[in-house]
Amino acid sequence: MRIALNPDRPGPRLGTPGSKRPSRPRGFVLLWLAALLLPALGVIGTGLTTWSDVRRDAEARLERNAEMLRQHALRAFATQEAILAAISRASTGRDWEAMRQDAELHGLLAELTAAGQPVVRGVLVADDQDRVVSASYEFPARPTDLSDRSYLRELRAGAGQTVGEVLVARPMGWPAFGIARSAPPRPGAEGPRGTLVTSFNPDALAAFYASVVEGPQDVVTLARLDGAILARHPVLPPNAPTGPRPEAAAPLAQLLGLPRGAPPPVLASPFDGTRRLFVAKRVGEWPVAILYGLDQRALVAAWRRRMAAPLASGLAAAGLLLVLTAIAARGAREQQLAAERRMEAEARLAGASRAAAIGLLAAGLAHDVKNLVQAVRSGTRLMESRAEDPAEVRRCAGLLAASAERGRQLVDGMLAFAHGGAELEATELDVAPALRELAELLNRTLGSGWQVKAEIPPELPRARGDRAGFEAAVVNLAANARDAMPRGGRVEIAAWVATVPEAPGGEDLQPGRYVVAAVRDRGIGMDAATLARIGEPFFTTKGVGLGTGLGLASVRGFCERAGGVLRVDSEPGRGTTAAIWLPAVG
Repeated sequence: MRIALNPDRPGPRLGTPGSKRPSRPRGFVLLWLAALLLPALGVIGTGLTTWSDVRRDAEARLERNAEMLRQHALRAFATQEAILAAISRASTGRDWEAMRQDAELHGLLAELTAAGQPVVRGVLVADDQDRVVSASYEFPARPTDLSDRSYLRELRAGAGQTVGEVLVARPMGWPAFGIARSAPPRPGAEGPRGTLVTSFNPDALAAFYASVVEGPQDVVTLARLDGAILARHPVLPPNAPTGPRPEAAAPLAQLLGLPRGAPPPVLASPFDGTRRLFVAKRVGEWPVAILYGLDQRALVAAWRRRMAAPLASGLAAAGLLLVLTAIAARGAREQQLAAERRMEAEARLAGASRAAAIGLLAAGLAHDVKNLVQAVRSGTRLMESRAEDPAEVRRCAGLLAASAERGRQLVDGMLAFAHGGAELEATELDVAPALRELAELLNRTLGSGWQVKAEIPPELPRARGDRAGFEAAVVNLAANARDAMPRGGRVEIAAWVATVPEAPGGEDLQPGRYVVAAVRDRGIGMDAATLARIGEPFFTTKGVGLGTGLGLASVRGFCERAGGVLRVDSEPGRGTTAAIWLPAVG
């Protein structure tokens, strides 16, 4: 029985007593919401996980960089200590005037400076009146007065070894900060003991820090515990204060007091106001710490880069789900109108015929849409797993768009059949590229236990039939082949050209050339009784809920509409070969 459906004309009012108009579908509101919310929730969940990963990676890099900088600072201060020890030995037991005239002492100071460059700026010895008696940068040394230097005042107050502020060294005029200790006592002398000074080159330290930072907004700072800046990258402006800074000492103490393994806090820089993740490490026993500040904007940028592919995948999935929901809603409305027009005639006919017709249309549409949704889900998972590969993401997006187009053509075909059983417009398809694309897609979507092998000649003639129907038919056959091998195996896809000299009985194949596309498995196979019924609608050998029995029926319907046939060969225990025969064009 064929039921003609025409959605362009409203159905007649039912006149049969006791008849009831079908209710309008109400579940599509939830489908519309799900089409938007499910991809959005997936993107949000991915975003939170990705941010956590980005933050964890940044913290690990911060810790590594800060520890490397601490080791570098320890080596630099150890070099300065060694220089001070060498000067102390060389000046032991000597008076100031003898050291002022000693060219060998000057040579030693110059050699120590050269050995420590570029970190070491200069070395000098000052007498008990805080005047220079010997220096690495000139001979004889000018008696420069150093009594205003803060590190000398700290030594006079009882400190054993001090770290000075960044100052302009006299008389050379270069920036430096000194490390000072008291000179050895002179025999029989009382009072001040003199001073040994070696100085750092802050520009050399800043240049090394510039080679370490990960981004242009990152900051590396060597600072005293009182907040005085000793070296920094980026370099501070010329007018920036470098002395003790209580507003910088407080957060520095907070950073140094964090327990081991605690997440680095986000603090605003007192110099530029930029919020950064900071890690600070004390440099040995020196009153000095090294800080690394990672710009928080770099974390956001890294998070955005990682989220590009999941966001594109979520938008594509949402768009496709909206399209499929719109198609399903339109199909449901068309079916509802058709059901209303059909009810009066069905009231006069057997109820079983009415139920069978409705079930055939609804189940057939659901079966094929399920295959499309499975392809979409597989494609989105593949895009997410290959998020870092833009070419792979674009290729998967193309496959998703192709699936949406197949869905549209499928629904149009189903509706055309419902609108009176008219034949689809005859089209032509290029079998070879269609099979190659399908083989690649199936190899990724059938499952990890199944491998798809394709043997397709480089050139095949075009065949009659629409591409959407052909692809749906091959997918159905591949799904059946997979189900026939529950423990996994190889699904083989092949194509060739065959010539029929005369129409064989029972299949209505006209003489001529045909393009054959076959799907073969090595599964459980079928006996003769089962093979005789495989084309019947709703007949299936699968368990309850695992199949509708419409897959091979729809494949056979596609072949017949194109003027071809479906041939199935099978033996128990030896597998099944299902071949689609389509008339060649040209």
